[in-house]
Amino acid sequence: MTTNLYVQAVEAIYASGLDSELTPQALAATSQLLGASGATLEVIDKATQRPVEFHSAGLPPIACSQYSEQFAALSPRTPPILLQKPGEVSWDYKLLDEPAMKRDPFYSEFLPKSDLRYFISVVLAQRPDRIAAVSVQRTRRQGHAGDREIKLMQRLCPHFQRAYQMRARLTAVPGHANALEDALDLLADGVALLRRDGQIVYANEALRILAARGNDFRVDRKAVEFSTIDLRNRFAAALNAVQRVEDPSVAFGLTDFAVPRDQGLPPYTVSVRPLTRARMEETHNPDAVAMLLIHDPLLKNSAICRMLQELYGLTNAEAHLVQALGTGMTAVAYARSRCISVTTVYTHLRRTREKTGWKSVAELTRRFHELNVALRPN
Repeated sequence: MTTNLYVQAVEAIYASGLDSELTPQALAATSQLLGASGATLEVIDKATQRPVEFHSAGLPPIACSQYSEQFAALSPRTPPILLQKPGEVSWDYKLLDEPAMKRDPFYSEFLPKSDLRYFISVVLAQRPDRIAAVSVQRTRRQGHAGDREIKLMQRLCPHFQRAYQMRARLTAVPGHANALEDALDLLADGVALLRRDGQIVYANEALRILAARGNDFRVDRKAVEFSTIDLRNRFAAALNAVQRVEDPSVAFGLTDFAVPRDQGLPPYTVSVRPLTRARMEETHNPDAVAMLLIHDPLLKNSAICRMLQELYGLTNAEAHLVQALGTGMTAVAYARSRCISVTTVYTHLRRTREKTGWKSVAELTRRFHELNVALRPN
């Protein structure tokens, strides 16, 4: 049960990085995972010790309002947290004991109105003027945070930090000309913004890495060029289709196609999508009309590897095997791609089944996709 809640929380956290309106869902999932009553994400101004950005889930609106307007500056939790490093976790007994809580107005007057008592928090980002932190709130009945909750918060921290970084790049600087490009640079998938004639306005780092790894397509300063005439024609048709997106005769399937690869490797998937007017305005080049996405299912995603190792105690080799088989790659093709024997692959697979309890490759594939977070490593 805890494993499923952890996966749900991580997925919700990364979703909130792309859309700040989903932050309450991420906080709600975190609160449920840690057995708490609610959770908050705050960006606190150090000079005033008040939140300049505040998100919550599971807490009464009036309590959130009173906290922001009056009690945030009085909280005994805030001063020590302002001095902490990113990734550092705090909880009540780390800061003060029960007698001190009874004497403090924040604990004796404010928290009881909402049937709250204890907390556990982690610092996401630390700047000279501001600090960002996530906290979960607990009632007396739920009790003080224990080792389980502290460890879970530590494990969630890097995921919250990545999501916060994505959200900050998109929204923290109003009018920032490269906001969309900055966010796209965090993705593991290759992405390019294109003009009407197909020329590149912007290409993220992942796309250039993918192009440099093989002969299936290449990227120069002006365009993405596929290796065969058929693929080039399909790309041209997809680009033409998205520019006629309002035409009901245009089949959406024209904008997606696969790029086959040799040696039993799964194909790249290519998608071309129109840019909305709002997204055009977020780019440094508003003449971009389309977005090209190229996904390599074999691309090693360190976020997934870390989650597999955290959840099931897999080794690096076992986690990479789960990723490969989860994309549809066969054991023989995986052995060939890693220059190891098929016997070694089956040994890794047997140990993976023992550790995870997964009974078949089909279940392994399903679980892998539940964990799939397409972000580049830091």
